[in-house]
Amino acid sequence: MIKSFKELFDNLKMKGIEKIIVAGGEDIETLKALKDCYDYGFGEGVLVGDKAEIEKSLSLLGESNFVKEIIGAKDDEDIARKAVERVKEGGTLLKGKIKTATLLKAVLNKEWGLRTDKIVSDVFIFEDKREGNPKLVLMSDGGVNLKPDVKTLVAIINNAVEVAHKLGIETPKVALLAAVETINPDMEETVKAGMISKMNERKQIIGCIIDGPLALDNAISEFAAEKKGIVSPVAGKADILIVPDIAAGNIFGKALTYYANYQVGHTLVGTKAPVIIPSRADKSDVKLNCIAVSILCSKSRHS
Repeated sequence: MIKSFKELFDNLKMKGIEKIIVAGGEDIETLKALKDCYDYGFGEGVLVGDKAEIEKSLSLLGESNFVKEIIGAKDDEDIARKAVERVKEGGTLLKGKIKTATLLKAVLNKEWGLRTDKIVSDVFIFEDKREGNPKLVLMSDGGVNLKPDVKTLVAIINNAVEVAHKLGIETPKVALLAAVETINPDMEETVKAGMISKMNERKQIIGCIIDGPLALDNAISEFAAEKKGIVSPVAGKADILIVPDIAAGNIFGKALTYYANYQVGHTLVGTKAPVIIPSRADKSDVKLNCIAVSILCSKSRHS
């Protein structure tokens, strides 16, 4: 089981070089992440965008050995389409200096994009180093689905479980988060959680163990779960945290990044090729983690 991003980097080293197709390849922080990726030995860049701007950024960086290819494009729509077409040949797609909406529109294009019949969700991963027992924990969905219904939540869980399996977590424990650990008809997320937990119990959702509703403390702290008298195979031991809506996931992810200074990364799941949509504020270390997670998913598709 992979327990840290460093372990993930070491794991990917042994699997060969992967192409990282960057839509808007002149972004400096993205180029720094690509260089690190190349230095670790698991990735190289294919940059799509304005060739003059890309070459200017590479000259500022002072290195370009991590770039395999530069593909010229005339505007953002052209960049997005060329990047999407290129990733179909293999690799992972990374947003550089391009608007998220423009790239996602191309990714989800019904005729030539990367859409499948699966629901697309963002899987966020962070290093939990509490209590001297470090491990990677997954959280979803803080990036795509606004207020998922039960059917969408099940798809979000399945996407996260797929990534957990690739990290070597054989039977991930999934906690459905809410403000309380009891079902309250006035709190819609607790009712959804109760339904999904029962679906898992009846083998309608497989490959994981699900419990909920669980408040965050009960999901990740055995001490808190014990104090509250919660008996559950998931409580205090969650590998995957499922949030009720995008606001909760977005706030949780950014709190881990900016207040707790945790190592984090994320990738989209449910598309024909892995897609990374980092925040414009993400630094190169976060983008490197995102690339590594995405390559893990990409490699598993080809194997």
